[in-house]
Order: sequence, then structure tokens, then C-alpha cells
Amino acid sequence: MNIIWHVSSHGWGHAARQRELIRVYRLKFPNTHITVASDVPHWFWDGSEIDSFVPGSPSPIAIEKDGDIDLQATRLHYQSFLHKIPDYLKAEVARQHDHKPDLIITDIDPLPVKAAEIGGIPALGISNFTWDWIMKEMFSDLLKEAELIADMYRHATFLKLPLGPNHSPFHSTIDVPLLRGGPSGNSEKAKKLLPCGRICLVALRETPPGIKLSIPEGFTAVSSLPQPAHKLCHNITHYELSQAGATFADLVAACDVVISKPGYGIVSQILAMGKRAVLFTGRQFPEEKSLISPLLGHSGTALIGIDGTASTQSEISKVMEKPCPAPVQCNGSEAIVKILHSL
Repeated sequence: MNIIWHVSSHGWGHAARQRELIRVYRLKFPNTHITVASDVPHWFWDGSEIDSFVPGSPSPIAIEKDGDIDLQATRLHYQSFLHKIPDYLKAEVARQHDHKPDLIITDIDPLPVKAAEIGGIPALGISNFTWDWIMKEMFSDLLKEAELIADMYRHATFLKLPLGPNHSPFHSTIDVPLLRGGPSGNSEKAKKLLPCGRICLVALRETPPGIKLSIPEGFTAVSSLPQPAHKLCHNITHYELSQAGATFADLVAACDVVISKPGYGIVSQILAMGKRAVLFTGRQFPEEKSLISPLLGHSGTALIGIDGTASTQSEISKVMEKPCPAPVQCNGSEAIVKILHSL
């Protein structure tokens, strides 16, 4: 079995869940040849036992700036993508012809699916949303253009994850369970890297403007980024984690509370591990409402608007007074692996 596995470089939530799915798939089917097509850094895929990498496909992604969506930049990128579709599609068809895959998987770039249709190759989409829906929600004056994106998906089957809208442009859709953005997590693996006391994991690459991070006395703020981004945080790099035999999921398991924006990867881990969390909301990304929906009313979750009117320190103190939420079952990887094997 030869698979080209396309993973969007929009954020790292797509990559986190697909990395875990690939890891589980390879454990059960080690003889499969997997090529990942993505612009997410190679170090992010350590431990996945991927056979090869190629650059990702062009895609109508959302462009972020200062922790929010830059609508003007996103519109320009989207229109440029639409204009160049014929050239992009020709290149994608040629790449598939050269690699001769038996299956195309995408999360959730549309070009590979359309190219697979032209080449007569089976294709699967795995995601909680599709880019045609995102663009329709953000740009109501470009609805016809969004249909061009929707048409690219129609050839394939959609393995639809929770935490997304009730929308699918695919030929057929299968609802699958929650796919967590990483392995189950072992707190003991991370504790040797952490200072004593309570840990606040800051899962942010950048802080929204107007937000000043502060934590209660008795807590240590910890991040895990290639380069330190928050003066408040003790940063543990991916390399340091891997040298200790640990992963980011182990950090999540070892922390007492998480500060983050509501991306799929971290929200799925919060749900799966039953973690207290303080999340920044109010971004212009349409997916956000679906991501925070299962957290609304959770005893251990606080939502802070990115306008900066609330204090992270006080909200952490509040959620720490509440019991931890009950963990949510996340067996999406097993269910999806069975579907892939059936193909």
C-alpha cells in the first residue's frame, strides 16, 4: 500500500491529529509506504516513522496575524489560489503520476482530491471542516468561488470528525469519533523536565494583542516552542522533550491547567484528558464556535475574549477551584484505521 498523506500547514492542529493517526496506522500496518505532503516542519513528525516527505499542496488557508485571522491577507491568498487552480492542478496530477499512490488522504487540502479524481485514484478527506465552508463563512461575497473549492472534494469520501459544522461537499460522508491531537499522554515522562509545584501550560505560539499573561502565585508557566515566545514561561523545546523520551501530550498530561486559543489539537487533548483550561475566544475563524461548544458549561473551563478585559491570573484561580472535567472518549484513530484497512 502506497499512500500520499496531505496535511495542511494551517496551524498545527491538522498535523497533530494526523501524526497520531499515522503512528497508530503504522503500528498495525508497518509495511505501508507513507509519504507526507506538508509544509509543517519535519521535526514535528518525529516518531511517526514516515517514509518520505514532499512539499505540501497549495490550498486556500486562513492567514493569521497577532493570534487572529488577517481577513485582508486571507482574501488575497484565496483569490490568488483560485486564479492559479489550473496550474496547481496540473502539477498535482503530475506528482501523483510520479509517486503512483494507491490512496490519497487529505486534511484537508482540496487539490489532491481533484487530482486523484483525474488520475482515477481513491481519495479520503479526514477533518472537522472543509475549506469551502470556511471561505463561505468569511467571505459572503465570494460564494460562487467557494463552490469551486467544494467541487474539488466531490470525488472522495469524507471521514468527518466532531468539533466542526454539519457540512460536507464530499460524495459520501462517514461520521467518525473524536481523533485526539496526539497520543494519550504520560505525566511521569514529562515531570522530570518540569519544576516542582503547579504547572500552567501556555500552548500559544503568540499572545493575542491586549492580553497580558499572568499566573497565580505558586504556579510555574511552561511552554513548548522551537524558540521561547513568552518571557513568563520556562520553555521546553521539542528536542528536549524527545531527548527525555517525552512528547507534548505528556506535558499536557502533567500540567494542572492549560492556557491556549481553541485549536483542534489542544481542545481534543483537553477533552480527552479532562484538563482545566483558560481559552482565548473571539477570533474571526469560523471553526471556533464548534471547537468551544463541548467546553461550554464545563466546570473546569474559562473563556476569555481577546479584547483583554479579563485577567488570566484570576481565571486560572477560578478554574482551579472547580473539579477537573470528566475525560471524553477519543477512539477516532482506531475507527479510522479500520476504515483505511477496509479500502
